[in-house]
Amino acid sequence: MILGPIDRLDPEQRRRWAGARVWAAHQVPYLASALLALEPVVVDQTQDPDTRRLDLSALPVDNEWHVYLDPEVIGALDVATIGFWLVHQVSHLLRHHADRSPAAGTGRTGSPSTERSADLRRWNLAADAEIDDDLVAGDAAHPESAVTPHGLGLPDSLTAEEYWDLLGGSSEGRTGAADCGSGCDGWRRPWDGNGGDGGLDDTGRRLLHRDVARRIREHHRKFGSTPAGWQRWADDILEPSVSWQRLLASAVRRGVTDVAGRVDFSYRKPSRRSSVAGDVILPSLRRPLPKVAMVLDTSGSMHDRLLAQSLAEVAGVLRSLGVGRRHLRIVCCDAQAFEAQRVLKAEDVRLLGGGGTDMGAGLAGASGLRPRPDVIVVLTDGHTPWPATPPRGIRVVVGLMDPTGSVPEWARAVPIGPGPAQ
Repeated sequence: MILGPIDRLDPEQRRRWAGARVWAAHQVPYLASALLALEPVVVDQTQDPDTRRLDLSALPVDNEWHVYLDPEVIGALDVATIGFWLVHQVSHLLRHHADRSPAAGTGRTGSPSTERSADLRRWNLAADAEIDDDLVAGDAAHPESAVTPHGLGLPDSLTAEEYWDLLGGSSEGRTGAADCGSGCDGWRRPWDGNGGDGGLDDTGRRLLHRDVARRIREHHRKFGSTPAGWQRWADDILEPSVSWQRLLASAVRRGVTDVAGRVDFSYRKPSRRSSVAGDVILPSLRRPLPKVAMVLDTSGSMHDRLLAQSLAEVAGVLRSLGVGRRHLRIVCCDAQAFEAQRVLKAEDVRLLGGGGTDMGAGLAGASGLRPRPDVIVVLTDGHTPWPATPPRGIRVVVGLMDPTGSVPEWARAVPIGPGPAQ
């Protein structure tokens, strides 16, 4: 068995491969970036002394996003069927079926094998059933070997784990699924290897997953035709299990209540006990109402819709704590800080700026306000220089809108992402 690049296919086979990727991307445009991320590796078995041929009829994949192509298989299938299998295999990878597999065992790291146990075949059936009822493959019928819940006599729209349970202790006697490779079940195959480059690493896979999830949401908003299984998958990717709204609210509340919890003596209003103290005037305890400033990153890289949503979240938290508009000031900042604004509601904020970014200037502008704020909330993508030390005596909360941005160690950071309020 020889592994090699795509140019080991003859011109007609390469034409079918290229046409199949275009066909698949046209049928399921929300998966286009994933389809293009597959790296083809040609498996040449013609010089293998072992006469027993490996089964690559379903274009198996590994977890590094290599797809393995047998020239004879590519030559025998039409473009639409090749395209179906590409969408099918991409679905296994996006849904982490290899990581979810209860049947892989030591096969994840042990010697590679094409001999699949009954449990491995059962998981392949279960994973296929999960994805095949969600595939929208245009005019192409499912290949005969493709598995659907209906063909297994099972209900639609379940997870692979639920199908695994319903299939019972063994998959023997059922119509078998084609071998989808280690990208489906985590069991290493002889063709898993170094025929191409290193494939996608963990970071590349995470970024690709988020890109596909955003495309699914955009496609559903425009056309409303995305399968429910893909919508749920996109929601799981884009909406963290702990909502950023709650984290941001908690951080702001903590900063404000810490300040509000401070007490000091004041002679501006004498203590009620002064009446029994004779000529001695006793001070009363005073609890200050916190003064809050917000610094909004209005540089060109910021997303206005997300910025407006975050601003509304913070304003709502402050209102619930009794910090009214008299005590909230807003400073827009790109490479410079603009004049502070007092507004009745978040929608009235004028987003000034649009140039470079320097949140140090924004913090300096906010901390220089009179009266001086006790808490500063910064909403930014984090692609900015920060001062080495925080403003003296002021608590700083940073709502970070880009995970690749940075936040200084002295600030309380809250990652902010898209998604509806929880």
